[in-house]
Amino acid sequence: MNSNEILERTIGIALGTAIGDAKGIAYETLTRQQIIDLQNKNKNIVETLYTRVTNNPYIPEDWQIGRWTDDTQLTLAMMRAITKYLQSNEDLMLNIVNEHITEWKESIAGWGGTKTAIERLSNGTHTYRESGNNAQGNGVLMKLAPLAFYYSQCDNVNDDEIEAICRMTHNSSVAVSTACIYVHMCIYLFRKENLIVDDFLEYIYQLSLNYETKYELHEEKHLVSVRIKHYLEAKLSSDIDEKSIIDISDGGTYYCVNSLTMIIGLIACLPTCEPDFHTLIRATEIGGDTDSNAAMIGAIVGGRTGVK
Repeated sequence: MNSNEILERTIGIALGTAIGDAKGIAYETLTRQQIIDLQNKNKNIVETLYTRVTNNPYIPEDWQIGRWTDDTQLTLAMMRAITKYLQSNEDLMLNIVNEHITEWKESIAGWGGTKTAIERLSNGTHTYRESGNNAQGNGVLMKLAPLAFYYSQCDNVNDDEIEAICRMTHNSSVAVSTACIYVHMCIYLFRKENLIVDDFLEYIYQLSLNYETKYELHEEKHLVSVRIKHYLEAKLSSDIDEKSIIDISDGGTYYCVNSLTMIIGLIACLPTCEPDFHTLIRATEIGGDTDSNAAMIGAIVGGRTGVK
């Protein structure tokens, strides 16, 4: 891949994340049916890409229409940290910590478990090795696409690095497992064209088994592999439809397994597993943690196609 294409795709990751984030925040925490009801209620209002945020318990009422949230903030923090690391060869984790603190000072709307961890780092009371809590949300997944793209270019995936980044804020085995699965999934999607759904799901299934074994995960709610089997069964019997995506991902909530399996379902339901802008829009309207899920879909789309 030449330098121009690398730049195009890097910008695409940032733009895709920001658009999905800003588009999805208006419907965060709502179910699919609640979103349909809200859209029907507002059908006489002039339609725009972004919708005003109302009644979101995590976002201020005066939130500017089209403004992004923590998904984009933390993705940009990762992008800046990787860039500085490549320019200076300074410690990557030190750069990641500093860039997270910069974003924490800017805004903490919607930050969840990440907020406390970065506050500890900013105050100097903890190092990144001990700052995390037992969070199990998707606050790590949402920011890892830049790291996956970097790995895809240098052919050097570092699971220990992924784990350190995860435990800095989310010090739980299920969060680490899903983070590793997501990074490897993104690399797979960034590198391949003309994907076959069965191959994609089988790849994710084997990844899941690997990391569930490594991190000694046994409870069914922690197992991505079980959800992937359900997707394979759904495809075998008919198709992966909207209802099956919602059911298998348990609504695609902020819980890391639910969020990741929502992303997987939105990609696996496509004929060639090639998400596009329509997939991003669907992610914002299917319910659950719509801003984070759409931000991740947007990052994958941007990392595959650039700014087109």
